[in-house]
Amino acid sequence: MDIEFFAMSAFAGIMGTYALLSLANWADSIGLPRLDFSRAMANVTFARTFDKGVAPGAGVDAPNTPYWPGVGVIMLNGIFFALFYASFAHQFIPVAFLADILPISEAVLKGAVWGIVLWFVSGVFYVPFYLREGFMLSGIHPLAWLTSLKVHICYGLMVGWIAPIAA
Repeated sequence: MDIEFFAMSAFAGIMGTYALLSLANWADSIGLPRLDFSRAMANVTFARTFDKGVAPGAGVDAPNTPYWPGVGVIMLNGIFFALFYASFAHQFIPVAFLADILPISEAVLKGAVWGIVLWFVSGVFYVPFYLREGFMLSGIHPLAWLTSLKVHICYGLMVGWIAPIAA
């Protein structure tokens, strides 16, 4: 892996994550529930307390939890998953049958499927067990899964479009 590959993959992750965060925050303008991934990550990552008398993991609803470190953690996640996609996961995503049907490049289709994979894994494992927001964000809103799916597909489209593929 050379520096150009790393830089372009990281750039793809940053752009994909920016698209994900922007669309998730604007989702209410098209009638879907608004999701603030940065605030959720800030609460999970930085709102823990070691004060006496507070249960472990408590304090996640603290009003003055720092927001921008949550954005940073989300961006690092986006960069990591873009690097993982570009260097390893892309080879296991079969989309040749879709490339014949849809007028989209195979790389972009693979990225979209990668976004769906990330959405599914987060909705089935991360959200219910770590965030405790229910299966596919059902604890937030009945249509939160749709917002999450939409923004993860957009993340994948950006990553598939920008990220180089390791040979």
